[in-house]
Amino acid sequence: MKILLPVARLVLLILIFVNCSFGQSLKTEITKIYKNGDYELLRSYFSPMSKTFGASLSSSMFHTAEAYDFPHFDIGINLLSVAIPSSARQDSNSHVTVFGNYINDSTKISGLNMSNFQLPVLQLNFGLGDNTNILLRYTRWNDSKLGDINVFGAGIKYELENLFSISPIPFNIGILAFYQKYKVDKYIEGAAFDMHLIFSKHFRIIPLELYASGGYLNNTTNIQNPNERAGSSTSVEGLENIRYQAGMNFSVFIINVNAEYSFGEYSTVSLGVRVSL
Repeated sequence: MKILLPVARLVLLILIFVNCSFGQSLKTEITKIYKNGDYELLRSYFSPMSKTFGASLSSSMFHTAEAYDFPHFDIGINLLSVAIPSSARQDSNSHVTVFGNYINDSTKISGLNMSNFQLPVLQLNFGLGDNTNILLRYTRWNDSKLGDINVFGAGIKYELENLFSISPIPFNIGILAFYQKYKVDKYIEGAAFDMHLIFSKHFRIIPLELYASGGYLNNTTNIQNPNERAGSSTSVEGLENIRYQAGMNFSVFIINVNAEYSFGEYSTVSLGVRVSL
């Protein structure tokens, strides 16, 4: 036991050191680009990461078109996972991007060799009454290669039940607007805005609900020189397109579990588990 304790401490210190050193990787490469003053290279280098932020944050915002009545709510955690397309590993000039796995000879900039990106987020859906829900999302997550990621978002969902009271339809329809801010360390920040039309069908015989949506996503990321506390930033476009999602939600008593797939240039798979009260 006396031997195991120092070994455990050594392993912990090694893990902390590795995590911190990897966390500086993105900052190191961004610093190199700013030192060269090549802002077009910065945009093409970071553009896939900006799109990945948009794709990930646009997923698993909902698991039904239905709205909670006041004061019912659910709270849980979602794991957002984006598969990085092979085309995103280098730009149109064959320069390495943030996701690449080599050092470009002409720019001396290296990629982080990433094939996927995962982000866990906490989310609260709260019923306000009148078919309206407010949604809140938050995370603070240290990615071993990117750094300290912070996300805060708020949205509103409205179930269109009253519009179909005269001629009922066999499924639920809702609309959602969601705005999210994200930061990486203190030199990267961005925002994403979503609008979705949601359809869902709850099967009463089995505790299963299927849902799908189509919506608009727009996000942009701004990057400052990591070595400057204040100064101008470089804007990097993310995604601005229509995205489609399909998923299923399984519920037992107060526990809900959902799985979702998002179609688009950057495909996303997300899993969520929550408590509903």
